[in-house]
Amino acid sequence: MSRYGLSADDDRFLAEMDQSEDVGTDAAPEEEDNQSDGEEIQMTSKQVLDALQRAWMNEKFAVQILPYEEPIVDMVLSQLVYMEENLASTNKNEMLYIAHRMEVERIRYLLASYHRCRLQKIEEYTFHILDEESKRAAGEKRLSAGELQFATDFYKSVESHFHQVAVRHMPRSCQDDENIRKVVPNLDSHVFVRAKENVAEFSISADHETINVAAGSVHMFKYRDVEPLVLEGIVELI
Repeated sequence: MSRYGLSADDDRFLAEMDQSEDVGTDAAPEEEDNQSDGEEIQMTSKQVLDALQRAWMNEKFAVQILPYEEPIVDMVLSQLVYMEENLASTNKNEMLYIAHRMEVERIRYLLASYHRCRLQKIEEYTFHILDEESKRAAGEKRLSAGELQFATDFYKSVESHFHQVAVRHMPRSCQDDENIRKVVPNLDSHVFVRAKENVAEFSISADHETINVAAGSVHMFKYRDVEPLVLEGIVELI
């Protein structure tokens, strides 16, 4: 009897859906000849989904917006296309189809929720995010091209509306002071983190008090102190 009590055809389909084939951003043939150091990203399907879930959790609990995980998002979208193509060739009344359809919807939810978290931060801290983004070097930008365009348009719309209903009625000396209206995230908010590796003598206060953080341990720190470790992938937010 085949696994899960399914037919042989179902077994072959399940194996195809569950296979650990490498997914990634493939380089062009002529570029591969020039990339002997192997810069191409290669991850299994499970690794891609785990990376998306970590990015989602970090973004959900981070006080500030984090760098956009474009390679992970692109690989997940490619994987969803692959899964949809396989589902299109199976019987919609079979239990196997229902199980994998639920998995596809779960992945779509993670992807949508990840982007929703980022858009909520952009709408809440628009001026702060644009101001910080303008100060970052090209390789340190945190917004995607689409998010940057959305943030810019959203900021212009809000400022135009605010000017029409309030600013133009204020004293002229207050009309151009954008910093008064600037909303910034509270970097002193406390967050829970789980260490992915050992961190020796981690500074947790302005007085340079330090502690040793063991891999797998859970702690509560001020976000301001722990953000560098989040960006480096040494800890994850929970």
